[in-house]
Amino acid sequence: MRNRFAGGERRFVGRAPSRFQRGYRPRDQGWLGTGPAVLDRGMEDVWIMNSGCSRHMTGHRKWFSSLNPVSTKEYITFGDNGQGKVLGVGSVSLSAMLSLSEVAFVRNLGFNLVSVSQLLVEGFEVRFKKGVCCALNAKETLVFRVDLTSASGPARCLVASPSADIWKWHRRLGHLSFDLLVRLSSMGLIRGLPKLRPEKDLVCHPCRHGKMVAASHIPVSQVMTSYPGELLHMDTVGPARVASVSGKWYVLVVVDDFSRFSWVFFMEFKDEAFGFVGICC
Repeated sequence: MRNRFAGGERRFVGRAPSRFQRGYRPRDQGWLGTGPAVLDRGMEDVWIMNSGCSRHMTGHRKWFSSLNPVSTKEYITFGDNGQGKVLGVGSVSLSAMLSLSEVAFVRNLGFNLVSVSQLLVEGFEVRFKKGVCCALNAKETLVFRVDLTSASGPARCLVASPSADIWKWHRRLGHLSFDLLVRLSSMGLIRGLPKLRPEKDLVCHPCRHGKMVAASHIPVSQVMTSYPGELLHMDTVGPARVASVSGKWYVLVVVDDFSRFSWVFFMEFKDEAFGFVGICC
């Protein structure tokens, strides 16, 4: 599960029984982190209950009891904006009571993630109480339990970019430019805006895509048609601010592509254009 709070994100972790170690006993633990990015050999036997994860996924092949390759290209975006390719989808048995289906095998994913939303889709019920997270089946039998209070081991911070604050405020203020953000921060014009330091080479992909313009049409120097009337270019103009002497508000212009002969028709209503097309043809 992921809870946002000042300074990062909280995820609750349960350590599943390993089928590859003798005498291994289950152990639950709480863990603090900000997003998987690289393969972590020390987390192979830890399964994270994550409410922000779209599906069950793991980067360790040994957990799968069955694994099928995928026919389409699919990628998973990590917390540090990195991506991992989905190599296959299969089933994982965490215990005698809990078997996960449609688990994605993701390249370079260093953790094993249990999706809370996918558990709900599969018919399980997830309950969060003080210090405990439980997953129950349709018969309300306990199949998975995480003790949220027995945190062990040092806290880890996997993603700690110094540009986190400026990126956060860039998105909060409607993708305001980074230079203007730093200026507003230094001048103290926005209440609650912290002091931001200028940074180089910051590229916001949504901003870049939004400022792109369509490619211009390539000019054609030769006539593409072979006889008059093969292709006609038409356009309507109006309504004009002032009607003509005869009370017309619209203008229809027709140009023949081959001969460049032009027709100009004046119309009182825009839907009269269909009647003039037959004259040109």
